[in-house]
Amino acid sequence: MKIRHATVLLPLILLAGCAFNGENQSRELDLKGLCTEEQVFQYEDFSWGIDAEEVFKQSSLKFDEKDLGQTKDSAKTYTSEEEFSLENEKANMDLEFSDDQLNQVSFTFEIEKDAKEWIQKEVDELNSLYGSGETTGFGNQIYQWKGEQNTVLQMTAFSKNDEKATVILSVASFEYSVGS
Repeated sequence: MKIRHATVLLPLILLAGCAFNGENQSRELDLKGLCTEEQVFQYEDFSWGIDAEEVFKQSSLKFDEKDLGQTKDSAKTYTSEEEFSLENEKANMDLEFSDDQLNQVSFTFEIEKDAKEWIQKEVDELNSLYGSGETTGFGNQIYQWKGEQNTVLQMTAFSKNDEKATVILSVASFEYSVGS
């Protein structure tokens, strides 16, 4: 009798454990998903210029509006509830809209250990995918790759030292930017 109860309870315990464990998982950020075949930088199938409602309909992600103290209603930012990971570092996705048109998708990583190596590895990967990007900056570095249709992929690294950094990885369209 005890064995029968154990065989019934064991799958339930495993299923509950998997469900609990799944809540803390993050989605892997695929760097190949930042550019279309036409060499337009964008995040997967989030087309530039679509409105927030359309993004929310087509995405399985949930977003919260981020209060950045913006004075204009024409600029809004939304943050994903789900985390993304890139080489064991985590970030949330930020969607930026200008006049209710998507103009930027970004991920902000807080690197706490071996930042210099992490940044170089990602830059090398992006260079292998999209060709040699431009590098600018003194102290803080900006790496940039230009795409078709006035789009850009940019990695900005605000280094605290070789160990720690804040890194913002973003794709943007200048056609739908504020002031365009």
